[in-house]
Amino acid sequence: MKTISVREMKAHWATVERQVRDGETFEVRNRGRPAALIVPARPRQVLEWDDHLADALPVNGKTGEETVNADRKLRDPKETAS
Repeated sequence: MKTISVREMKAHWATVERQVRDGETFEVRNRGRPAALIVPARPRQVLEWDDHLADALPVNGKTGEETVNADRKLRDPKETAS
């Protein structure tokens, strides 16, 4: 991790940005004290779910609302009182 002042960051932003894109991390200091951490952005993860229908719950003649409510009652014991 590299350390850079706010003033240096402003003056050399194009260089800092290029280095961050290449994987470098910067600690930005304001008057000698840590103020920010600049880290490379991670690409958004895309979930792979090839056969989602095989993992789905069976319908059993219930509506989606009924299925969700039943599931909530199983998870929250306070729901059984209502």
